[in-house]
Amino acid sequence: MSSWQTVFKSSNPHQAEIVKDVLINSGLQAIVFNKQDHAYKLGMVTVMVNPDSVMPAIKIISEEINFDYE
Repeated sequence: MSSWQTVFKSSNPHQAEIVKDVLINSGLQAIVFNKQDHAYKLGMVTVMVNPDSVMPAIKIISEEINFDYE
């Protein structure tokens, strides 16, 4: 996992799961890495992909996912 690259960060775990699911449905391997403190909800949740998938993942995220409603 040390070679995996972060393509999305959020303080909202639900957003990270949505991003991961969209990437997986697009044929990319993606994982969620939760660095949040569960008691205080401090920290970030990141979505990570293999280094070869970084550019396609960023393109998918920018074109298909919009969290501006919040």
